[in-house]
Amino acid sequence: MTYKEIFNEVVNIMKKDSSTCEDMGAGDYRKYEAMIRDDMSDEEFTYVVKKYLATFGMEGHLSFNDTSMGKLGFQVMRHENALYVIESASDSQLHFKDKIIEIDGKTIEQCAAENEEFLMGETNERQGCLWNQILLFAKTVTVVKDGKFSEVTLKRVEDYSVDNKYSYRDLGKGTLYIKLLDFTDEGAIRNLYHECNDLLNSCENLIVDVRDNGGGTDTAFFPLFEYCYPSDKKLDDYVPKQPHMAINYSLRNCDARLKLLDELFKGEIPEDIRPAVENMKNNLLKYRGQGMVVDESMDDETGIGDIVGRALPHKVWIITDQNCGSSGDAFVYDMSFSPKVTVVGRPTLGIIDYSNCSVETWEHFKMVYPTSRSGALDLGEGTGHKGVPVDHYIPWTPEHLERDVDLEYVLEQI
Repeated sequence: MTYKEIFNEVVNIMKKDSSTCEDMGAGDYRKYEAMIRDDMSDEEFTYVVKKYLATFGMEGHLSFNDTSMGKLGFQVMRHENALYVIESASDSQLHFKDKIIEIDGKTIEQCAAENEEFLMGETNERQGCLWNQILLFAKTVTVVKDGKFSEVTLKRVEDYSVDNKYSYRDLGKGTLYIKLLDFTDEGAIRNLYHECNDLLNSCENLIVDVRDNGGGTDTAFFPLFEYCYPSDKKLDDYVPKQPHMAINYSLRNCDARLKLLDELFKGEIPEDIRPAVENMKNNLLKYRGQGMVVDESMDDETGIGDIVGRALPHKVWIITDQNCGSSGDAFVYDMSFSPKVTVVGRPTLGIIDYSNCSVETWEHFKMVYPTSRSGALDLGEGTGHKGVPVDHYIPWTPEHLERDVDLEYVLEQI
């Protein structure tokens, strides 16, 4: 396919298949369509499509990537007019605590002004991950470290993943600390719960750290409900009933989801999730081609509303930040209604207004887009660009690179 043909497909998805279609349509696509040339490089094409999709102001659940390009290899946070490396791959040219003051010879302030689409109007503190889209196409950065200036040529890495995503520590004095960097590997997470089961059942204070949690599957955190809520009432007595979700049952979405379910289970659906999977299949066939549908029968089938909490732990602390999104957003939101829970840090990423993503590919190009829309938007209660709020806000500063400011605060309260 030509670049123009792929771009037209992207636009059609935004018009018909993305769950943003009724709210935003296809946006100002003609401006970016005019930038597409047959003689441009894959990198130039990817940059234009990324800029177009950035105009929808959606983080996380709407993206376009060239899978052959490689990855950035480091993550940054912005403080004032500098970017600080908060983590990096082993083969990255940049390292933890490096301070970036220029990108391709331009100050951070200049780059921000030239890349307004990518930064989506976010405050400096909430721009962290958004700078990835800018740095991915940069050639050089100017770094200050130990008072010395150096120009570093950027090279992408093949893979960038974090080890030890799920861990726990007994901090003593009846305090258990659990860190979850995502909710993706449900088996590994449940193994972690099993490993620390004795501590979970006996601790007086529980700290759950979901900073940088990239999301995954909500069911991965369901076992924590009973520890995070009191023993006197059911969850339904604390958590308000949620507005119904709308699903985009476009032909493309239904056919892709049915194919995915068949490939995933190959006809052997585990008994504990069979009802939910069969219900999903039935809805895909029932509403196929009908576009956005609010199905009021889509009430909670998980049974979590009947869960009754425990007396222990007495107090639960959740540490979160602006990089905690998707199922991470949902975790913080769901637990925040408990009188046992105090949320500290910074408001979450806030990307659950449009979710349940689908994927479309064209050779080595991949687009991710949302297929569901939260009814909270109609009530003015969306989370976009503000996230799930915290009870105690701790601003991010470079001091976080020297010590764990957020965790230290929690330990001082215990």
